Amino acid sequence: MDPAQAGPSSPKLQSSSESGASTLSPPIFASIGTVLIDAFDSPPRPILDVEPEPEASSNLTALAKGTTGLPTPPTPNTDTPSSSTSTIPQPQTKSFFLPIAVPSLSNLVTPKTSPVPSAGPSTPQLSLDDVPIPNADEVYEMLGGGGLYALVGARLWVTPDKLRTLVDRAPEEEESDVPKEAEDKLNALGEDIWVWNRGKGTKMTRARIRYEGDVRFFQHVVKAPHRTMKQLLASPLCGAQYLHISPPWSPEDVSGLLDEMKSLKQKRSNGNSEINAIWEPKIVFEPTPPSCHPGQKEWLEKIVPFIEVLSPNHEEIFSILGISPMKITDPRLRTTVEEVIKHFIYTVGIGKNGKGIMIVRCGKLGSCVGTKDKGLKWCPAYFQEGESKSKVKDVTGAGNSFLGGYCAGLSLTNNDPYEALLYGTVSASFVIEQFGLPTLTRSDGIEKWNDDSPQKRLEILRRRVDF
Repeated sequence: MDPAQAGPSSPKLQSSSESGASTLSPPIFASIGTVLIDAFDSPPRPILDVEPEPEASSNLTALAKGTTGLPTPPTPNTDTPSSSTSTIPQPQTKSFFLPIAVPSLSNLVTPKTSPVPSAGPSTPQLSLDDVPIPNADEVYEMLGGGGLYALVGARLWVTPDKLRTLVDRAPEEEESDVPKEAEDKLNALGEDIWVWNRGKGTKMTRARIRYEGDVRFFQHVVKAPHRTMKQLLASPLCGAQYLHISPPWSPEDVSGLLDEMKSLKQKRSNGNSEINAIWEPKIVFEPTPPSCHPGQKEWLEKIVPFIEVLSPNHEEIFSILGISPMKITDPRLRTTVEEVIKHFIYTVGIGKNGKGIMIVRCGKLGSCVGTKDKGLKWCPAYFQEGESKSKVKDVTGAGNSFLGGYCAGLSLTNNDPYEALLYGTVSASFVIEQFGLPTLTRSDGIEKWNDDSPQKRLEILRRRVDF
């Protein structure tokens, strides 16, 4: 792991809650994935779970050829405005996106270090290195990040005080780099969730995104930090039952975190008074897409015995294992996914004493969960074939929210890995209905998301499956 990405050595932590971070009890679910602001050079495009055109190169094929282009599915004929529009009209039903003032574009620069320190190519994607910085009035900002969506997925089922993450931002004495609209959106989900890291030199994680035709360009603006275990032990995340690790973490990065955890534990057992707490959470891991290549296979197999829940999507795990890509309609896909899960749960071994869980998410096919004790089971996607065309707007964050919902489900079902699959599936269904975050409303003490009830959807889904 690049030491420069470890973040400030002496973070200044501040809870969004007026009660202060020190009064918060340990959460059920904590994430060290990203909570960031995506700056779009033009209005965001939908990324839909659709079958690619025959001539489109797959991720794995592009990796093998060493290319860098990653086409995105064509924009369907929706209300999404064209890239030449400087303001975004709102849908009649609910807002999916709000233009947020950009503090400064002077920091849109090329990162000096690679986000993936290991050998091997990264997932293909065009860089913005040579694309001019746009005018401020052409830029739109939107909250995103794997950590954010995972927490939203869990938030559908549990109260804010059960969830926690660290979010970097500028120190209090400096000009705020978090727009008020963004902070209000986060706090509306529950102020206890967000622990602001306002140490010296910290900035809100940001990325720049641009669409040109069907090609997506991406650039890190302020890179996401890799937290150290020592930092986590000193934070309000310490004591969480589940620790969610998602982008920017690769299997190699997680190995470094596990090594640090082992070292700190050894120092404490040897009487080191500086180590006043030991925390061994159940780790929930989804690898960052740029690390999903064969160069990370050995690292992944090294760490999975220490992982409670491993959950890549089928494209990611196929790429890591060097398996040829398959269309979602290919009848071999389900069998191949099952064989991959069996390899990890029976041959490699996931979790302590081999009692961990592997879930492979397969888009509109649903997901498959496997444990050594009880084998494999499939759960369909919530929206069925006839509904998906009208209901599914954007699948960004669906996998992250699935995992957050899954872990909340584990905590609510006495750790039933199959019943929890229903919770994760319902969480994902709320995220894919719009661009950005689902809408939370309260009436007479009852919460609704997108004007619907997660519990109602849970019961509908339960009737479709036989666990």
